[in-house]
Amino acid sequence: MSRIGSEVIIVPALFLTIGYVASLLATTVQRRARMKLIADFHTRLLDRLGSAKDFSDFAQTDAGARFMRALTTEPAAGGGTYERILRAAQLGAVFICVGLGLLLLSFFSPGTMADAQPVANRVGVIALSLGIGFAFSAALSYRLAGMLGLLRRNADELAAPGGTQA
Repeated sequence: MSRIGSEVIIVPALFLTIGYVASLLATTVQRRARMKLIADFHTRLLDRLGSAKDFSDFAQTDAGARFMRALTTEPAAGGGTYERILRAAQLGAVFICVGLGLLLLSFFSPGTMADAQPVANRVGVIALSLGIGFAFSAALSYRLAGMLGLLRRNADELAAPGGTQA
């Protein structure tokens, strides 16, 4: 492989790696901050309930039931069903565009990319395949989630942060 061919792979891979690490760090910081806020809120709420009777009365309400479910269930790491399906569809669209762009670039400018054309073709086909796979995964997940009833919104999802219905 020539010097130009290796640069075509190394430079984008370096930037993709840096971008992935930055995205991972930002997500971790956001998740940690969100969990700290939730824990502080729950602590303050439990502190305000002075006696076992107050806590029992609170637990009997709809808001208390939601609070208890929030304490006993672990939050989804990647978001809800809608968010995961949407993320797969977005990744699919991006990879399809990148793959098609690389393939079009290598086919319509063969003279300027003589050394890098085989590399661009391979990377383009891989990106296009990943995009089609993500798009197919999103469509299949949406279909299965609908069949399993995971896409129905319940009253907890529609409740506003203050506990009233939106």
